[in-house]
Amino acid sequence: MEIAATKAWKEAVLKRVIYTNIPDAADSPAHDTVLYVGEQVVLDTLRRKYRNLPRKYVPLPDGLVAVYWQSTPSLSLGVFAKRAFKPGDVVVRERPFLIAAADIGFDPSAGGKKVNPLIGNSVLGEILKLAERHFLPPNRDGFAALLTDYSLNPVHDLMKDMFRSLYVLCCNSFRIGEEDLETSGVYKDYRLVSRVASRINHSCSPNVVCRFDEATFTFNAVVTREIQIGEEILTTYCALELPRAERHRRLLPYNIDPCRCEACEMTDQEGSNQRRKMIYDFDIRKVIDLSPRKALKELIGVRNAIEEENLQFLPVYPMVLQLMGSFWAKLGKSTLSEGLQKQADLYHSIHTSGPSR
Repeated sequence: MEIAATKAWKEAVLKRVIYTNIPDAADSPAHDTVLYVGEQVVLDTLRRKYRNLPRKYVPLPDGLVAVYWQSTPSLSLGVFAKRAFKPGDVVVRERPFLIAAADIGFDPSAGGKKVNPLIGNSVLGEILKLAERHFLPPNRDGFAALLTDYSLNPVHDLMKDMFRSLYVLCCNSFRIGEEDLETSGVYKDYRLVSRVASRINHSCSPNVVCRFDEATFTFNAVVTREIQIGEEILTTYCALELPRAERHRRLLPYNIDPCRCEACEMTDQEGSNQRRKMIYDFDIRKVIDLSPRKALKELIGVRNAIEEENLQFLPVYPMVLQLMGSFWAKLGKSTLSEGLQKQADLYHSIHTSGPSR
């Protein structure tokens, strides 16, 4: 689950609560491991950079979470729509109750870096337990509910809480950014946990994208295609332009082995892999230098591949449509049709709007 984070947000997280009463904190600084982030503390830090931010976050109105959750055949609990939604709607808007920053060395979902042993030591578990005490009652109940999803016997009783907290952090969190530290050979992996969105399951053909808006401190699931009443809400935990085998490898840290979503169960896997590879290999800079006819041939091929795979929400899709209009104009033909222009505008807004695993 990946979301871009601004530099200001990273700085705000790094300046958060540092627990000095944790054993071994001198050897393993808490701010390098995990941080509980309260709404007001984050806002006070961000206001130093963005003076137009409010003094307090406005409480979210009731009714912004128009979903319910229930058991699914293969992925435990899932999130389902209470009503129909159209592309561009926000199906979930809520505030996270935990943001963690872990030092990582290897994470298959992050492209082959190695997990630092710190992520499994007692410091992380102790800080997570300490963070829980600061939660508001609804958030404490939400975190406790996530914990019950993991049955870890025969782990020793004294270790269960710690390992369950780690599982929540690994499997029920959204990545909001990372920061490379070349001098130390590690990077910081920022992860967010919220009450409802953390239960949204993965699909390689999702119907929502997730965005974090630091100005309002809200986590938003934005609809990318029509959703019917009772349909499961699905997002993505990995890069979707990759072939199925590579997607499955990157999903292993989320306890998904293998992925049985609609896209992975389709019969034409070879064709799907080829289409996704075409999307992955597409270089917009090279297309710009081509003649109009050659450029249009490549652009139409990529557009068709994106639409066949139901990946119109990818950032490249509106750019492809706009370029097609530009090259058609160079050939003296009409630019984008009204329908295609609406498509381009819609998916551009989904990708760039403030509301943003």
